[in-house]
Amino acid sequence: MHDVIIIGAGPGGMTAAVYAQRANLDTIMIEKSAPGGKMVSTWEVENYTGLGKVKGYEISEKMFTHTQELGVKYVGGEVTAIRDAKDKKVVELANGNQHEARVVIIGSGTDPSLLGVPGENKFASKGVSWCAICDGAFFKGKHVLVVGGGNSAIEEAIYLTTMDIKVTVLNILDSLQADAKAIAQADATGKIDYLLAHEVVSFNGDQNLENITVRDLKTKEEKTLDLPGAFIFIGQIPKTDFAKPLGITDQYGYIKVNERMETSIPGIYGIGYVIPKELRQIVTAAADGAIAAQNAAKYIESCKQRG
Repeated sequence: MHDVIIIGAGPGGMTAAVYAQRANLDTIMIEKSAPGGKMVSTWEVENYTGLGKVKGYEISEKMFTHTQELGVKYVGGEVTAIRDAKDKKVVELANGNQHEARVVIIGSGTDPSLLGVPGENKFASKGVSWCAICDGAFFKGKHVLVVGGGNSAIEEAIYLTTMDIKVTVLNILDSLQADAKAIAQADATGKIDYLLAHEVVSFNGDQNLENITVRDLKTKEEKTLDLPGAFIFIGQIPKTDFAKPLGITDQYGYIKVNERMETSIPGIYGIGYVIPKELRQIVTAAADGAIAAQNAAKYIESCKQRG
């Protein structure tokens, strides 16, 4: 049996792994895809203190290498359930394997929200994307739509312009939610324009996306944009289905925790993007991981003292 199981190898999970391993805890980290979480597909990071401007995959590699140098065990797999047996937690994987530990730290991240309009699923990976760094190169020299008005949408729009792509940013509100610096950088490219107070009605085409129907929310007028690509950044959905039977999630699926990252079940913690918080960033996820690991170490020590 392990001391700590960490679900998710994003910045929160990997930081928790570093702190737990340095506390001499037998630590295993389980990740469904690639270590790094959303960092892997983030084009550029400029707000992680001390690193300056760096590629997301570079931070991911450095963090993961750090965990491995310390001896953290790493397992690839999808978690399907957690069973609480008081001082022991059992984590079940889709392949049938099980892992046991005194503590589970959940940092499984989020999936992108969908618009839920006709054609969105049909043209997924055929013109509709949720990852500019993954699919942007397919639209070099073309004109695409970015849906969303927050920092993620604007930063991804800026990235697309570096590949000689013209971008129209569509936002359902009549203003952008991104910070002033991001908007200024977008404007400075000279390749980004805006459709505010608009919504996507449908994605249209035959085999691939050919055009997009949008609606002006003030006039109710609809028009068709002849654009072959659309990138959607309108929010995230927490990947916590496996934790919901435990009763530790809120109505939106986020894991409810206190300031120590503790859930209502002793020995289970939530960190990073899966907990309710005002700012979801690499630095805040990493901080969550450190706090959870430190409190997990105290919890394990108390369990040992109880025998």
